[in-house]
Amino acid sequence: MTLQEIRYFCVTAEVLHYTKAANLLYISQPSLSYALAKLEKELGMPLFEKRGKQVSLTKYGEAFLPYAKRALSELSDGIDRINSLNRPETGIVSLGYINSISSTVLPEFVNKFYAEQDSQQIAFRFRQGMAGELIEQLLNGDLDLLIAGVTGKPDIASIDYLPIYSQDLFLVVPEKHPLAKRLSVDLSDLAGENFISIRHESVIYHQLESQFKKADVAPHTVYEADEYSSIAASVATGAGVAIMPRLPVLSSFNIRLIPFKDASMKQVVCIMRSKTQEMTESIKSVWKFAESLSSLME
Repeated sequence: MTLQEIRYFCVTAEVLHYTKAANLLYISQPSLSYALAKLEKELGMPLFEKRGKQVSLTKYGEAFLPYAKRALSELSDGIDRINSLNRPETGIVSLGYINSISSTVLPEFVNKFYAEQDSQQIAFRFRQGMAGELIEQLLNGDLDLLIAGVTGKPDIASIDYLPIYSQDLFLVVPEKHPLAKRLSVDLSDLAGENFISIRHESVIYHQLESQFKKADVAPHTVYEADEYSSIAASVATGAGVAIMPRLPVLSSFNIRLIPFKDASMKQVVCIMRSKTQEMTESIKSVWKFAESLSSLME
């Protein structure tokens, strides 16, 4: 098993499309397929399964994914540590983020920071995970900053936060679902539907739980998943409906995204820091930029 194979697996698991994954990795699709087949042979279990043009993770792939991501993250941390020792003048900011902002909010935030702050000497060390896990890492000093969705002010006195973006939430249904032609929906329209949820450790899970209670709707949750791409793949097969932000990867599936009539069906994305951890000049620079974004939301 090589680190390259693990990286190929993680990228393919993210987009759930062999051609797109190969393009992102700058390799041919046959090369990608060969590397993944080698990895599956060594593990002795299939990691992906195909249904027509759709690709989804098997239960073995779902189980292996968080460990594969952690291995790559630990290696990246080690490389960054060596670089910081070799070049102490280079500022490194460890930035955690949740999956739902990985292809939208995160790249926009970083690109704007570099463009507006002229801070190319600052390097980001990224770490993806669930909000609860990342908050723990923020509090113990393993992360400098965290970007994640919140439903309001975090109930942790030692965390400072700034709202920087807002993401609309959509009902996601199969293309031929009875609701697919609707221009908008209410939560009450989910009554009687099989519901596929993001994992309960996610902030959005608790936000939706609150919204369901307010609407007096009890969704029939059939299962929870770690990744929105996995949820979208399941929705496309008719396993149920889901609620999530609009993400680029969703265009790969035969699904429809329907807006909610209720304008409060949004995820507010915030950047957070621990008040107990001292900020370096690099972290201060990023936080100052976040303050400028937050002022635009007032």
